[in-house]
Amino acid sequence: MKINTSIRLYVIGAMFVTGSLVIIAMSGVAVSYFFSGMDVAMTELIRSQAFEHEVSDNHPVNMQELSIATRWQDLPEDIQSRIDPSEIELGQLSKFIDGVPLISPPKVGYFVLKLEREGETRFASIVLTEARPRHHGERKLPNFFYIIFYALAAIVIFAGILIILAYRVSTPIRSLRDWAKGLNQEQLKQPLPSFTYSELDALAQIIQSSLSSVQDSLDREQRFLGYASHELRTPIAVTRSNAELLGKMIERDIDPSKQQEVLRRIERAALTMTNLTDTLLWLNRQEDKALPQDEVLLGELIEQINGELSYLLVGKEVSVHLAIDATPISLPMGLCRIVISNLIRNAFQHTYSGEVKIEQQQEKLVIINHNLSDDTHNDDLGFGLGLELTERLMKQYGWYYLNHATTNGRRVEVHFSSSSCC
Repeated sequence: MKINTSIRLYVIGAMFVTGSLVIIAMSGVAVSYFFSGMDVAMTELIRSQAFEHEVSDNHPVNMQELSIATRWQDLPEDIQSRIDPSEIELGQLSKFIDGVPLISPPKVGYFVLKLEREGETRFASIVLTEARPRHHGERKLPNFFYIIFYALAAIVIFAGILIILAYRVSTPIRSLRDWAKGLNQEQLKQPLPSFTYSELDALAQIIQSSLSSVQDSLDREQRFLGYASHELRTPIAVTRSNAELLGKMIERDIDPSKQQEVLRRIERAALTMTNLTDTLLWLNRQEDKALPQDEVLLGELIEQINGELSYLLVGKEVSVHLAIDATPISLPMGLCRIVISNLIRNAFQHTYSGEVKIEQQQEKLVIINHNLSDDTHNDDLGFGLGLELTERLMKQYGWYYLNHATTNGRRVEVHFSSSSCC
């Protein structure tokens, strides 16, 4: 099982290790300088005293911890037993520390310096012991121990600062995560909240923009499915009913010319479904491609659609008045069929007793319905989705469209003007 690495822990760990290494290295340098400084101070002290006194062979000078002699063997025995004379170099301090200075103050320190001036060689040594004896159980920390103490304190403080910084940074990140997880269709439309840091705000904007684009695509797909199911049900019903009719006619060996007429109706329904699908895809994708143009006889198309939708008037006392002409116009067939079908369907569905007037002259179509019934039954199958689709199509294609209420119904006017198409 693969374990994902936490960015927060990774960054904190990397910074903590880096900072700790830097602090430890600087502390080591400080300790090194501490010992170097003691050596320099001790060297200068011995150097300043080595030629200040008269010294002869066999008569070394002893002043408290300091001893000065012209020969190695004249130095104190403790010095001779702890420091190898072969390792002594001219002008270089040699030393021996009894104890580990990093743990506790040394018990005794032995220092020797070999000097030469005007041909005279002298050995100077110092033996340093504790200023006072320690009582049982008493421990005195060396001075440079505080360097280590301060280093550890610096690491702890640094770790605390890292934790605080991580909390301040991770809190808005968690807020961004929770906000992104809880995004829905309504929240995508709301203003972006602030996540403290500009980088997180930019990331939130990218997330919102991406999800809004996905949501728009889903909305378009849902509208397409709704429009398709709404518009294709009539040609599908025509296809099914005529296919059943054709089967019965074949079984009964009815006149082939009548069978051909039924077959043509099936072919027209199939062509209608193809045109409707192409039109809906064009609307859904909102591409700049123009729909294919056909020579459309609006009057003939209106008469055909009127016949297909006449079932909506079964059982109603509604009269339909058609006034059409035979003017051919270059228009997209699928788009015209959707618009005309929805407008006539809406008029038929919302007229329960009265009349429907359908008047077409060249590219102009006017549909007026007069409903004389008090029936308030509302079938929004055509009024809701159908008219919504109609309005979108005509707005997208640039046709003139007017729909307003009258005393007992509505009046709809459409201009199928090819000069205004996109």
